[in-house]
Amino acid sequence: MSDLGKIAEDLAARHYQKQGYKILERNFFPRFGKRIGELDIVCLKDQSLVFVEVKARTSNRFGSSLEAVDYRKQQKLVKTAKLYIQLHPEFVKYNPRIDVASIDIDNKAEPVIILTNAIEDLS
Repeated sequence: MSDLGKIAEDLAARHYQKQGYKILERNFFPRFGKRIGELDIVCLKDQSLVFVEVKARTSNRFGSSLEAVDYRKQQKLVKTAKLYIQLHPEFVKYNPRIDVASIDIDNKAEPVIILTNAIEDLS
Protein backbone atom coordinates (compact mmCIF):
# COMPACT_ATOMS: atom_id res chain seq x y z
CA MET A 1 0.00 0.00 0.00
CA SER A 2 1.26 3.45 -0.84
CA ASP A 3 1.79 6.16 1.75
CA LEU A 4 -1.16 8.06 0.24
CA GLY A 5 -3.36 4.98 0.60
CA LYS A 6 -2.37 4.47 4.24
CA ILE A 7 -2.96 8.12 5.11
CA ALA A 8 -6.33 8.07 3.34
CA GLU A 9 -7.46 4.90 5.13
CA ASP A 10 -6.35 6.33 8.49
CA LEU A 11 -8.36 9.52 7.84
CA ALA A 12 -11.43 7.52 6.82
CA ALA A 13 -11.17 5.19 9.84
CA ARG A 14 -10.87 8.17 12.21
CA HIS A 15 -13.89 9.79 10.55
CA TYR A 16 -16.03 6.69 11.17
CA GLN A 17 -14.76 6.34 14.74
CA LYS A 18 -15.73 9.96 15.46
CA GLN A 19 -19.22 9.07 14.22
CA GLY A 20 -19.40 6.26 16.80
CA TYR A 21 -18.46 3.31 14.57
CA LYS A 22 -16.31 0.46 15.82
CA ILE A 23 -13.64 -0.59 13.33
CA LEU A 24 -13.79 -4.39 12.97
CA GLU A 25 -11.25 -4.91 10.18
CA ARG A 26 -8.91 -3.05 7.91
CA ASN A 27 -7.69 -4.40 4.58
CA PHE A 28 -9.74 -7.59 4.77
CA PHE A 29 -9.39 -10.09 1.98
CA PRO A 30 -10.13 -13.83 1.94
CA ARG A 31 -6.95 -15.77 2.57
CA PHE A 32 -7.96 -18.76 0.50
CA GLY A 33 -8.35 -19.44 -3.18
CA LYS A 34 -8.30 -16.63 -5.70
CA ARG A 35 -8.20 -13.14 -4.27
CA ILE A 36 -11.60 -11.77 -5.28
CA GLY A 37 -11.34 -8.39 -3.64
CA GLU A 38 -10.43 -6.37 -0.60
CA LEU A 39 -12.45 -4.37 1.90
CA ASP A 40 -10.51 -1.32 3.07
CA ILE A 41 -12.54 -0.85 6.26
CA VAL A 42 -15.28 -2.89 7.92
CA CYS A 43 -17.07 -1.12 10.74
CA LEU A 44 -20.12 -1.47 12.91
CA LYS A 45 -22.60 0.86 14.58
CA ASP A 46 -25.89 -0.21 16.09
CA GLN A 47 -27.33 -2.63 13.52
CA SER A 48 -25.33 -1.32 10.55
CA LEU A 49 -22.43 -3.30 9.14
CA VAL A 50 -20.52 -0.94 6.86
CA PHE A 51 -17.96 -1.86 4.23
CA VAL A 52 -15.91 1.17 3.21
CA GLU A 53 -13.98 1.58 -0.03
CA VAL A 54 -11.42 4.35 0.44
CA LYS A 55 -10.26 6.33 -2.58
CA ALA A 56 -7.75 9.16 -2.61
CA ARG A 57 -6.31 11.16 -5.44
CA THR A 58 -3.66 13.82 -5.53
CA SER A 59 -5.34 15.43 -8.56
CA ASN A 60 -8.44 15.03 -10.70
CA ARG A 61 -6.37 14.73 -13.88
CA PHE A 62 -7.57 11.16 -14.40
CA GLY A 63 -11.00 11.66 -12.83
CA SER A 64 -12.23 12.05 -9.29
CA SER A 65 -11.66 9.45 -6.61
CA LEU A 66 -15.37 8.60 -6.69
CA GLU A 67 -15.18 7.90 -10.43
CA ALA A 68 -12.46 5.33 -9.70
CA VAL A 69 -15.09 2.99 -8.24
CA ASP A 70 -16.27 1.68 -11.59
CA TYR A 71 -18.72 -1.15 -12.28
CA ARG A 72 -16.05 -3.86 -12.09
CA LYS A 73 -14.79 -2.55 -8.74
CA GLN A 74 -18.36 -2.35 -7.45
CA GLN A 75 -18.96 -6.01 -8.35
CA LYS A 76 -15.78 -7.05 -6.51
CA LEU A 77 -16.84 -5.07 -3.44
CA VAL A 78 -20.28 -6.69 -3.41
CA LYS A 79 -18.80 -10.20 -3.75
CA THR A 80 -16.24 -9.60 -1.02
CA ALA A 81 -18.82 -8.03 1.33
CA LYS A 82 -21.16 -11.01 0.85
CA LEU A 83 -18.29 -13.39 1.51
CA TYR A 84 -17.37 -11.45 4.66
CA ILE A 85 -20.91 -11.93 5.97
CA GLN A 86 -20.78 -15.65 5.15
CA LEU A 87 -17.51 -15.98 7.05
CA HIS A 88 -18.94 -14.00 9.99
CA PRO A 89 -22.44 -15.39 10.58
CA GLU A 90 -22.80 -13.24 13.71
CA PHE A 91 -23.48 -10.32 11.31
CA VAL A 92 -26.18 -12.00 9.19
CA LYS A 93 -28.99 -10.04 10.83
CA TYR A 94 -27.21 -6.69 10.54
CA ASN A 95 -28.01 -4.13 7.83
CA PRO A 96 -25.07 -4.18 5.43
CA ARG A 97 -24.07 -1.30 3.20
CA ILE A 98 -21.11 -0.20 1.13
CA ASP A 99 -19.85 3.36 1.47
CA VAL A 100 -17.20 5.09 -0.59
CA ALA A 101 -14.89 7.47 1.25
CA SER A 102 -13.33 10.08 -1.00
CA ILE A 103 -10.20 11.57 0.52
CA ASP A 104 -8.71 14.92 -0.44
CA ILE A 105 -5.62 15.26 1.71
CA ASP A 106 -5.04 18.85 0.57
CA ASN A 107 -8.44 19.93 1.90
CA LYS A 108 -7.61 20.62 5.55
CA ALA A 109 -11.15 21.74 6.45
CA GLU A 110 -12.97 18.65 5.14
CA PRO A 111 -10.62 15.97 3.82
CA VAL A 112 -13.17 13.12 4.04
CA ILE A 113 -16.36 12.96 2.00
CA ILE A 114 -18.53 9.88 2.50
CA LEU A 115 -20.91 8.63 -0.16
CA THR A 116 -23.23 6.54 2.02
CA ASN A 117 -24.75 3.37 0.59
CA ALA A 118 -22.93 4.05 -2.67
CA ILE A 119 -23.37 0.52 -3.99
CA GLU A 120 -26.66 -1.27 -3.58
CA ASP A 121 -26.63 -5.01 -4.17
CA LEU A 122 -26.17 -6.61 -0.79
CA SER A 123 -29.67 -8.00 -0.29
